[in-house]
Amino acid sequence: MTIKLSDLTKDINKIDHKDIISDWAWLIDELKQILMVTKFGDLFFTDTKNEVYWLDTGAGLSAKVGDSVDHFEEVLKDKEKFSEWFLTDLYLQLQEQGRFLQENEVYSFQTLPILGGEYSTGNLKPTDISVHFAINGQICKNLKHVPDGTKIELKVDEGKKPWWKFGKS
Repeated sequence: MTIKLSDLTKDINKIDHKDIISDWAWLIDELKQILMVTKFGDLFFTDTKNEVYWLDTGAGLSAKVGDSVDHFEEVLKDKEKFSEWFLTDLYLQLQEQGRFLQENEVYSFQTLPILGGEYSTGNLKPTDISVHFAINGQICKNLKHVPDGTKIELKVDEGKKPWWKFGKS
């Protein structure tokens, strides 16, 4: 199967850019323009110097991947980097399993890689793009000063009534 870049990215014209970056301002404050959003909910953007960066929303990292858009387009020809950035192997496996996305969805890690989650199809779920960027941005922001290897325990307070529930319990 031949994979094109358009198979691995979302139509950025149908995405609310301000919405998806709002919980990532702490990391990508010099964002100038979103170039593309991957089907795994990462994004590539230019900064105020027109350098290209990759926002890895599963790891909570931003890395420079091109000195300019033209340079980035050349780097995209590197099969290893392309596969790393767009998770082509996982994409093919998801397609073979018949796990497709709706227009407003991306594949989102259920346990983020920053929390030890695996890069596997069993750890991915189609998720609303706004929810994906909001939750991942908030989790990664809260973990930014936590040293690698620190044991983290998440507790869910099931006794507290969610704000969205109405009526008597």
